[in-house]
Amino acid sequence: MIIALDLHTPTPPRRIHMKLRKIAAAALLAAGALTAAPASAFVLGPTSPGKWGPPAFGTGATISYSFMATGTSCGQEFAGCTITALADFMPAGYLGAVTSALAAWSSVANLTFNLVADDGLPFNVGTSGELRFGGHPFDGPFNTLAHGFFPPVNGATAAGDMHYDTDDQWKVGFGGNPNAFDIFQVTAHEIGHALGLGHTAVANSLMNPFYTEAFSGPQADDIAGMQFIYGPPQTQGVPEPATAALLGLACAALGAFGRRRRAAALPVA
Repeated sequence: MIIALDLHTPTPPRRIHMKLRKIAAAALLAAGALTAAPASAFVLGPTSPGKWGPPAFGTGATISYSFMATGTSCGQEFAGCTITALADFMPAGYLGAVTSALAAWSSVANLTFNLVADDGLPFNVGTSGELRFGGHPFDGPFNTLAHGFFPPVNGATAAGDMHYDTDDQWKVGFGGNPNAFDIFQVTAHEIGHALGLGHTAVANSLMNPFYTEAFSGPQADDIAGMQFIYGPPQTQGVPEPATAALLGLACAALGAFGRRRRAAALPVA
């Protein structure tokens, strides 16, 4: 069983739906397709245990990631498929965007990501890292932007892999070229799948299946889902009283500034 979910462009307008991309003829979904978590709008993926680390929900995980090299085989997706390294089709700054997307999730859930050297083995064969990033052509521009494979158990080692469409244009940050797509936003969405979240019908959610620049990164529903799977982030040490007072003043000032910036940024979409 190898299961991935896609992220789509918002045009032409289409009804919100959950499109499952199934690789290999024997691909099967768990009964009931995607399973909604209790009393929440977030959606869990169909694999079991459907997470990294200990199988119990609410427990954290340390996960390795790597970048596939150009020429790595992805023939199990379609005949003749070969990976193109992100560095060979994405703009400068792509690495910072990817690592920021990983950090966006580790800042809201009990997750740790470690960069490792990719083993160079084909897709669904290689095991280092657990999350592997690469690109290949999908279906031309403005359709499926990327797909991410759910956590174990999922195929052989396909679990956690993320592929971007090399036919689309990519950018770092919102705005600018209207025909290009922000690497951070798309990557954060696909990491959500790689960690265990499915698509949601919640409009203002990162895990909605359509690309948007109306907000950046995980939103409330996304965070609730990730914390359901991995638990909240580890608490940090308590600062000394004097430091705590200064930190409180600084946070208050930054919070006020942040509210103004967010309010001004809302019309970007």
